[in-house]
Amino acid sequence: MLWVEKYRPKTIKDVVADKKVLEKVVTWAKNWEKGIVQKPLLFAGPPGTGKTSLALAIANTFGWEVVELNASDQRNWRIIYHIVGEGAFSETISDEGEFLSIRQGRLKLIILDEVDNIHKKEDAGGEGALIRLLKKKPRQPIILTANEPYNLSAELRNLCEMITFRRLDVRRVVAVLERICAQEGIRADRRALESIARNAGGDLRAAINDLQAIAEGKTEIRVEDVVTAKRTQETDVFKVMQKIFKTTSSAVYSEAMLLDESPDDFINWIDENLPLEYSGEDLLKGYLVLSRADIFLGRVRRRQFYRLWKYATYLMTAGVQQVKKEARRGFTRYRRPAIWQMLAASRQRREKMKTILAKIGRYSHLSKKKASTEMYFTIKFLLSKTEIPIAASVAAFYDFSEDDIKFITGDEERAKEIMKYVKEHRLHRVEDESFLTAFEMLEREEELATAAEAEEEKLIEVVSEEGDESEEETEEKVKRERREKRRKKKSKGKEVTLDFFS
Repeated sequence: MLWVEKYRPKTIKDVVADKKVLEKVVTWAKNWEKGIVQKPLLFAGPPGTGKTSLALAIANTFGWEVVELNASDQRNWRIIYHIVGEGAFSETISDEGEFLSIRQGRLKLIILDEVDNIHKKEDAGGEGALIRLLKKKPRQPIILTANEPYNLSAELRNLCEMITFRRLDVRRVVAVLERICAQEGIRADRRALESIARNAGGDLRAAINDLQAIAEGKTEIRVEDVVTAKRTQETDVFKVMQKIFKTTSSAVYSEAMLLDESPDDFINWIDENLPLEYSGEDLLKGYLVLSRADIFLGRVRRRQFYRLWKYATYLMTAGVQQVKKEARRGFTRYRRPAIWQMLAASRQRREKMKTILAKIGRYSHLSKKKASTEMYFTIKFLLSKTEIPIAASVAAFYDFSEDDIKFITGDEERAKEIMKYVKEHRLHRVEDESFLTAFEMLEREEELATAAEAEEEKLIEVVSEEGDESEEETEEKVKRERREKRRKKKSKGKEVTLDFFS
């Protein structure tokens, strides 16, 4: 049994989706329960984001029966009228397909899956029939799903309340995969599950299918298992690129659409390997076509207009294929996109910088932002340009490692010299009054204040016993002495603080 069916959500609580989406759908269903007729819902979003699962979970939660037509069914105007038409305008439907009054039965949810594919030949007249039915305001709940809602006519979209489903983030997909592994008795490395989730690109159904394929016959899933599966996927990418660059096969567009790579990722493969295959005028024309594909992808990102994906994919496959005068023969070793490695390196640099700024901020009592703007470049100068003993003192004070110093200075040899000096002279952080934390300073001040009060009382008693001064004079004398002690204490603190930089 496929795990996507085995672990399909049974109720709304099990569905992985945005909270706002769930709230809207629950409110819609509750209104139907109260007898308030609602507009049909149009669930729109990429595959694997839970559209059909949520529709079925709604029916299970509220105890509704389900009538479902999916992409594999013949959906011409006769089928639409018979199933959707009679069902939507009768009060309810029996399990045998007979239409009953509301007194004889309960609500049944009508689900039309993948309505954006309803315009095909076998669905002749289907969309027109559906529009005519929805205009009559059905008396049964109806949910339509679509991967690309803008393939539908504006008239059909306006008759429904559209709810948009976004791709799931890696964290939420991993949580589902972990739950499945636990129920299947499989030990899984979290890094392996994260890799599966990233490869799926927010498609939970694809992630579960990949997990089942990788886990077949195993009791444990390691990172290496996922890498092997990814390598198989990349082999398919290489085959498609060979057809783009070395053939004139018209099937290349269809094969590219079957890849697990999104158009945003696949364009990076073409961009990286185009100069390896084309040259001169062919290369120029190839990049012109590829730039047009990139424009379409930009519009998809800005407007969430996924209908444009197919145009972008056509340009980056058949478009790039057709501009060449003749194919280059022989073997070409294709490369993975360099931009991915650059992004990974950039992410590592940002994480390293955060670690260093955290140390500077902690020991200088500054936020990371202020540590970056006020201290980082001063410390970089001290580590890079001053004598080794001074640089070593700075490194010891901020508890920098050799990697930290190398990152800041960009000089591996100097980093080694500084750390060598630190170790030979056993330099380490020395906590003193000038570098106490805020809480420690507060405790120290309270202790000093208590001691000062005790000393003041003792002094007053001594003076009172002597009887040489009036009570007002005694208090004034004590205040002067306290002010003098505070002044000396502040002066000493400043000297200690400045001593480090002298």
